[in-house]
Amino acid sequence: MRIAYRPEIDGLRAIAVLSVMLFHFGVPGFGGGFVGVDVFFVISGYLITRLISEEISTTGNFRFAEFYVRRIRRLFPALVSVLIVSALVAVVVLSPEHLKRFVREMMTAVLSVSNIFFFSQSGYFDVSKTYKVLLHTWSLGVEEQFYLIWPVFLLFALRLRRRAFLSVFVALGICTLLAAEFWHDREAAFFLTPFRIYEFAIGAGLVWLERYQAPRLASEFAAVCGLAMIAAAAHLITPEMHFPGLLALLPTVGAALVIYARDASLAGLLTRNPVSVWIGKISYSLYLVHWPLFVFYFYVNYRPLTLFDRTALVVGSFVLATALHRFVEQPFRHPRPGKGEMGRFATRTAVLGASIIALGVSVVLGGGWHWRLSAETASLLASARRLTVHVDPCHYRSEKITPELQSKLDECFKQRGSAVLILGDSHGSDLFDALASNSGDRHVIGITDGGCRPVRPLHECYFRELPNFLASNKSKIDSIVFTQKGSYFLTDYISLPVDLEVIDGTVDFVAKLAGTGIETVWLGPQEEPNYEVEHFVPVATQPTLGESFLRAENQHIKDVEDEVRKRLGASGVPVTYISKLETIGKLTPALFVVDGEYTYSDATHWSAKGEEIFGAMLMRNPILHRIFFSASKTGAS
Repeated sequence: MRIAYRPEIDGLRAIAVLSVMLFHFGVPGFGGGFVGVDVFFVISGYLITRLISEEISTTGNFRFAEFYVRRIRRLFPALVSVLIVSALVAVVVLSPEHLKRFVREMMTAVLSVSNIFFFSQSGYFDVSKTYKVLLHTWSLGVEEQFYLIWPVFLLFALRLRRRAFLSVFVALGICTLLAAEFWHDREAAFFLTPFRIYEFAIGAGLVWLERYQAPRLASEFAAVCGLAMIAAAAHLITPEMHFPGLLALLPTVGAALVIYARDASLAGLLTRNPVSVWIGKISYSLYLVHWPLFVFYFYVNYRPLTLFDRTALVVGSFVLATALHRFVEQPFRHPRPGKGEMGRFATRTAVLGASIIALGVSVVLGGGWHWRLSAETASLLASARRLTVHVDPCHYRSEKITPELQSKLDECFKQRGSAVLILGDSHGSDLFDALASNSGDRHVIGITDGGCRPVRPLHECYFRELPNFLASNKSKIDSIVFTQKGSYFLTDYISLPVDLEVIDGTVDFVAKLAGTGIETVWLGPQEEPNYEVEHFVPVATQPTLGESFLRAENQHIKDVEDEVRKRLGASGVPVTYISKLETIGKLTPALFVVDGEYTYSDATHWSAKGEEIFGAMLMRNPILHRIFFSASKTGAS
């Protein structure tokens, strides 16, 4: 069944897809362009509900099989085409680990569960998003899951009396809105379908609301207000804000007002002009192609986008989208009628989907198809995964303070004397490996755990037991060396401002360490270039090592260090501060690959080679050299 065409909805689609695309391409003024997805959800809620309700009211029933085949015809052929082309490029360009990640994304996209997959990974706005070729398919997962449950819900709800129907409908929208606003896990609220139902429901409600048309002047005003709300959301909302939730009402209610206003002439200048309508018609294809194009472009070039780059990406996206719409989307959406055609289409779709999944499984089981790499490249990649091995029994590390740790301390105290204790998070683990492996036969303990920091730790850490441990082992510990990941001192872990509350809390923590009477050193943060080492070895052409590639995307570690020094000095706490940034120096090509091995294992952590090299450099500091190579208090009886 077809519903009457409304060109202004295509115009609204154009606004939505351009907002998303310009946000992804980093165009200034579109910091909240990701709200275009929320506009799409409102449009889908309206159109699908209208289609279902009109079919039920006209025929008295609803044909589920035909509905789902139409949805698959609308979405699957274009999606699969993008997946296949992306896979061909990925095999040539991506490193093994990134290829494995890509095929996992590809398999979940085929199964319409991309949103669940990306929820299980890191966030939509994190640094590594630029390596997620199919990140944008999360919204398709949400839509497809909505299509699965919404017809069933409507069939049930429409059988209720009008007042009961309205009560159930409104209650569903309000409950999911409140869940999106107050749910503690913001990644779940962003990616998972239940937290987005209210956006579809806003569009769905228009199906009944539009029966009561407002006067023309009111409709004109509503349409202009709606467009202004969408524009404000795209311009003013930022990834750091509490979204989705109540804030998402700005673009979604705005979209609803535009749809409700129907033929408003003033807003129609933007939504019903030929260009907007054309962009709206290719909006699905444009949405599909723009993000993989960006990721591959950035992966190969890896530099800040220039105006030329952004222009080229926009033009390229339109060219690819036009071809995809013309040669794939349209022919499959409107097939030639024929007996058994629906069954043949369903069979071909199932076979194609199974083939894509089989390809993905082959890549994962094949280790990302390492056979594509040269021996030199494979060796370089392997170096990032090599771990530092401590053969000295008195170089030991634990994530918790345990009886086993105490027993080891007592034993090594008798053999080697007092210890140097290294405390910290995952960068503390780096530091333990770096200093212990360069400390000869010194007794070295590490108590470190990823995400474990004195202020706002990611999980329960060793800090509760630490005071008693230090008090009972004061005679067995000469010095304490503390470090923490520098980006944890930034408000959003990436950009300024520096979180002064966290710095002050950490200063209080090291003051308590010094208060035990044990010499305490705060070893500052290390460089966090925030690119993935895997990226450095594309299969086709290895990029030339250069300063532009090795620039730190997180350029605020020095700002963190300056503020830490300032506030630590002002506190008067008897703690020595040593700068890794000054001791090691700037991360250069010569420091990034040493003896054919990486010195970083990922975006922020040192590799085994890095621990060896950087540890030796740190030991040149006279304070650290004294701590690790002076005579320790003996524990021999």
